[in-house]
Amino acid sequence: METKEQPQLAFQGVDILSVKFNILGTFTNVEKNVKIDCTPKVFYPKEHPEQFNIIADLELNCDGCFELSVKAVGVFNLSQDITEELKRRFVNANAFAIMFPYIRAFITTLSSNMGNSIGRIVIPPQFFNGELEEIDNLEGQESQ
Repeated sequence: METKEQPQLAFQGVDILSVKFNILGTFTNVEKNVKIDCTPKVFYPKEHPEQFNIIADLELNCDGCFELSVKAVGVFNLSQDITEELKRRFVNANAFAIMFPYIRAFITTLSSNMGNSIGRIVIPPQFFNGELEEIDNLEGQESQ
């Protein structure tokens, strides 16, 4: 089966910038409710107008079991011949949905490789809607 490159949007991958994991007690995925908080943001590098980054600060916690925070950056390239409206649509509707499974897989792999200290954490698929907040730099500062 031949696959064709999507000429307008190219996903370059996800970089995990930081991880903080505190184990507070025993965790089994079946018994506990994992709380997830994530508000993705978008960064448009001025030196690369064809590129944008999605920054995700993800917080997971399970009372009495664990606290986990992950900061990840997804890198995307857009063709230069698209409209601003289409660009916004890619950013707000597609980009985080494309990168989130990679973050989910990272968390599952990390927790699976921690031995008997904690059970495997499997995050269910998430749905995110709405316009992403634009920031001025990758450290997460809001635009003015």
